[in-house]
Amino acid sequence: MKPYQIAAVQYGIGPLRSENEFWNRLRRHLAKAESEGAKLIVFPEYLTGHLLSLASPMNNEEACEYLHRFTDEYKTRFAKMSRETGITILGGTHIHREGAPEGTVSKRYYNEAFLFFPEGRIESYKKIHLTPEEQRAWPLLPGDHYAVHETEVGSVAIQICYDIEFPESSRIVADMGAEIILCPSYTDAAAGYWRVRHCSQARAVENQLYVALSGLIGNMPDVEQVDSGYCQAGIFAPCDRPFPDNGILAVGSANRNGIVCAPADLDMLTHNRSKGAVAPFYDRRPELYATHVKS
Repeated sequence: MKPYQIAAVQYGIGPLRSENEFWNRLRRHLAKAESEGAKLIVFPEYLTGHLLSLASPMNNEEACEYLHRFTDEYKTRFAKMSRETGITILGGTHIHREGAPEGTVSKRYYNEAFLFFPEGRIESYKKIHLTPEEQRAWPLLPGDHYAVHETEVGSVAIQICYDIEFPESSRIVADMGAEIILCPSYTDAAAGYWRVRHCSQARAVENQLYVALSGLIGNMPDVEQVDSGYCQAGIFAPCDRPFPDNGILAVGSANRNGIVCAPADLDMLTHNRSKGAVAPFYDRRPELYATHVKS
């Protein structure tokens, strides 16, 4: 199978002068990815949080409602950009309340990733593992559904930031057939980034698949919800033949706005799973593990 390029974005936040400036920034990243031949691109978690720089300071509830008002425009614009470029776009994550249970008051928004296809299809995934801060201080509901989506590049699943720190989730989507995990993230400090980065690489090793990690960088000191970001976007593979010893296919410079690209060669994944030095995807002992699981 022909390998296709994957692009992961290090998206720079900062003061915005208008909504159009935000959308134009996204188009520039897409234009760069298109020039690199990418057929799949991953934008970061809390991507539309950048729009909060256009508003006065708000509490978390107000910020969620403010972002929710962009939902239709977010979907329309990304669908159009995917159609025009021919690139499948993971449009980061967006905070909204569509489909939230009626009658909920304190928790009524989702942190959801949307995957836009050139033919017009839209798939999505709600963050399942909310961070302690998201549980405590945000009016967010967790997702409860895993899915794998067929793309031109391969079978992809989505794990949003903190989700990648739970090996069970990635194993579930790997068992469902995922060959590539897309991990849009938002980490405001280096420690958070390295947790997500190390876990992304671990999931690639454990499940013998690709992981594409994207994140926010920069500063918005007047926006409490998304005040700063730290990231080195990357494309990772198993640390085993025929891949590089360190499993790194591409990685960005810390906190530099731009994209990183690498080919997703599914034939190499097949080779790794059948002829690698180790086979963690196959050599599990679930019947043993089950005897040690507490009910």
